[in-house]
Amino acid sequence: MDSDCLSFLPRVCVALADPRQSPPDDTSLEKLLDLFKDRPNQSDVNEECLLQQQPCLLEFISSVCKCKDTDHAILSFTLKLTGLLAATERGFSLLEEEGLLACAFQRGAWRAPDLWDEPSVRSGWLQGLLNTLSHRKALEFICENGLIKVLLHLQNDPSLFVSSLANQVLVNVLNFTTSSQTSNTRDAEGSAGCSLGPDWLSVSSEIISAGVEALGSEKHPKVTQGLKLLSLVLTQCGEPIRSMLWKDVLVPLEVLIKGGSGLLTQPLMTVIQAAVRTPLLSQSDCKVKELMEAMLGAGNGIDCFQCAALIVTLEKCPEALKRKAVYIILLPLRCLSTPLQDIAEKDLEKVLEKPLSQKSSCISLLLQSLSGITELAHTKYPFEDIPSVTRSAMLLLRICSGHCPSFSPQSIVWTHLIGCCKVQRCGLDTLGALSVYKENVDLRHDVFGVLLEYLQNPDSHATVLKKALQAAVRWIDVCSPFPDLLQFISRDLFPALEKRTCDLRWEVRDSTLEFLTQMTAALRGNTGYAEVLHTSGMFSILLSSLADVEGYVRASAVAAVGEAVTSLVQQTELLTEEVLTQMMAILSQDTEGFPRRAVVKTFTMWLNGPHPLPALDQSLISVLSLGGNDFDWEVKIHTLELADVLMERTLTSSSTDEKRSTQALHKLKDLGLLDLLLNSLFDCDRPVCEKACSLLLKLRTLAVDIDRSDVVLDVRGNRWGDEVWSQYLNKPQAERSLCVINGVKESCEKMGSDLLSIREISLPDVVRLLDLDSMQRTLTLRSDHVVNSPRSLMEDILLSVQQTEENIIDCY
Repeated sequence: MDSDCLSFLPRVCVALADPRQSPPDDTSLEKLLDLFKDRPNQSDVNEECLLQQQPCLLEFISSVCKCKDTDHAILSFTLKLTGLLAATERGFSLLEEEGLLACAFQRGAWRAPDLWDEPSVRSGWLQGLLNTLSHRKALEFICENGLIKVLLHLQNDPSLFVSSLANQVLVNVLNFTTSSQTSNTRDAEGSAGCSLGPDWLSVSSEIISAGVEALGSEKHPKVTQGLKLLSLVLTQCGEPIRSMLWKDVLVPLEVLIKGGSGLLTQPLMTVIQAAVRTPLLSQSDCKVKELMEAMLGAGNGIDCFQCAALIVTLEKCPEALKRKAVYIILLPLRCLSTPLQDIAEKDLEKVLEKPLSQKSSCISLLLQSLSGITELAHTKYPFEDIPSVTRSAMLLLRICSGHCPSFSPQSIVWTHLIGCCKVQRCGLDTLGALSVYKENVDLRHDVFGVLLEYLQNPDSHATVLKKALQAAVRWIDVCSPFPDLLQFISRDLFPALEKRTCDLRWEVRDSTLEFLTQMTAALRGNTGYAEVLHTSGMFSILLSSLADVEGYVRASAVAAVGEAVTSLVQQTELLTEEVLTQMMAILSQDTEGFPRRAVVKTFTMWLNGPHPLPALDQSLISVLSLGGNDFDWEVKIHTLELADVLMERTLTSSSTDEKRSTQALHKLKDLGLLDLLLNSLFDCDRPVCEKACSLLLKLRTLAVDIDRSDVVLDVRGNRWGDEVWSQYLNKPQAERSLCVINGVKESCEKMGSDLLSIREISLPDVVRLLDLDSMQRTLTLRSDHVVNSPRSLMEDILLSVQQTEENIIDCY
């Protein structure tokens, strides 16, 4: 907040404090608070603080708090502001001397007590207190004025935002009591006259006792808030507060867990998760492991599985407990193929029987089981019998698609699962994740059989098909070394995909083409696959998909064709010509941006590849020209990324040789790359300008000895020409560069006003004239840096509070 901005502050304070004026919107008030937050705290004793510089702030706080007609938004803002100003000891002292802290934070001082009923005012009061808690005086103020009791009451506020803030303030108070006690002890050692101030221990005890009491309450919301406070203390507080609270809550926690209330499962597990991440886990008297085991054995089947799913994600979970949780997670899948009476855990048999017989709980259990297995597979958890797990997942997917296994222990479950998209999607995710286990490769024929069924089934939902294709990519990648894979692809997979590329649903066509792109990339270098792709007729199908009626599909087809062409080690001239012709037609004629973006990205991929396409250079001129002049800014960005790759390939290898470097620059000029960068530098879209500027700076770095005046650019007919001359004319005379005029190098000063006769300018002159470093600094600023400046914000607030119904303008 500079001096220019501060000059507006008195007027803003007067306007905001006037109850007759309309308050500005909440966003403006929050932005104004951010200005005060960003202002650095002055620590120098002799330096004047903001309250001394701007006494209008003291008047503003006093006026708002004592006004009978204060608006709730303005009061909330004022409370937050007071807390920010009191965050320094000097600011706190000034506010205390004026009686404004009591005026703001003691509700009895307000002239309009009914404002407390507004949640925004209560949250502003809490945020204000939270802002002050950065020094000992603030803690003394809170304790001496009995505000702890108010905080404990607000902990159970009906507004979740208010109750969460209250918990956060209480945690900060607990943290401060510990640090203040330690600090005061150190001060006492060095100064006999130091006082400990409030009884920090009694403050901590009051908060801890309230937390323990909340856990023993019969009111569910109060218990939930007590658990939330406990979680915050465990994650944010240090010793001795953490251990003090934990030992006091152990008994009520055990009672809550044994009670088995499903509504408390999630907050209880949040507490356990927080405890596991602390040293409490390794302390036997803290019983963290015992509580986790109790959570697994408590409640109904759904709760039990929620706990198991959360336990397996814990980083420091004891191995024995994790194995038990994994066993529970696998149970629903095992029950599909094993009678309940054959499952070892008799207690779990009773837990599972009812949930599996009801549709909603059955689906919920299976989803949790599948998600847990997927999560474990991502960490390559060593399952005892991973092929058995994989077979169970495949069995579930078959049941969902209508197959009835010969062995039917749980036939009632089938009716819940047939055609269930949720279970199908989750099951396919799990099957894909299980591909990471080497032991599963022997099941590849069965896996591909299940996936093929889903791809061939005309009733498969579009999202289920997408999941099946994603799983197939993962298994194909893993099974690429096996020769029988190509037989499966050519004989079974390609015919199924061919039908899907003609599906009436564009989402299915799109997913199929995306899959073909991913599979081709995964099998890049496999000459057998490349041959199968081009001899099976699939490549022709990809080419025909370039004319799809849906833009998204055309874009995916472009990517698939690009990857397919790359897979060929030697591209034929006829094939290359056909592909390039279609690509250029899309770039120049397609009415949607997605396909055009895909074309430019494909050219970048080709240029980056180990075997660039024949005749690619001839097409680059058109691509750079069309892409640079496209009306879609993302196409222009992708074109500049193509230019970046082209610069790297052309200049890097020749940068040490002056002659070769000059030739490389001439090549870039002939391709139109230099004109592209300069035109893009003055584009109407800021991201395009920023990218072009960074590439010109990179060009300057790559061509270190860029003083080659024989590399000249034609000024005429280019967007950048007028801008360069404008930059030139604004330079001091001594800085003006030499220009090439009609092929002769001489001083532009001699030309006087006859600048129109200058046809060409050297590349070094252009780079120097543009002052790229300064342009980059300007471009990296946010596009709204002017309208969102502090001064602009102040002006907007002044304007908005003076609005009346007669002069409000509808900006839409």
